[in-house]
Amino acid sequence: MKRRRAERRGRAAEWRAILFLLCKGYRILGRRLRTPYGEVDVAAWKNGVLVIVEVKARRTYDAGAYAVTPMAQQRIARAAQALAGRWRLGQAPIRFDLIVVGAGWLPRHERAAWYYERIGA
Repeated sequence: MKRRRAERRGRAAEWRAILFLLCKGYRILGRRLRTPYGEVDVAAWKNGVLVIVEVKARRTYDAGAYAVTPMAQQRIARAAQALAGRWRLGQAPIRFDLIVVGAGWLPRHERAAWYYERIGA
């Protein structure tokens, strides 16, 4: 029961994040994108940059930020590279953003929440 409720809350948070990004001029490429390395919550495109967005539904921003551990960041980075290869984006820059939903009236969007070194670049 708790798991199902958490799943619904996560899906609702993703939709709120997508609407928020659309209002900010992002083009949504996909959501809940599965790769052999893991799942990407939202992939978007803006100004020639592939933006990978991790969405967290938390009561506070800090709780959402701490939920994205270094191990999770690495998994998301590998998944992002797989998507960039799948979509033939070549050496397009990839940025990792975090959106925390529920920590205020509007979602909180942290651009470039973390960095990674591109593997094989």
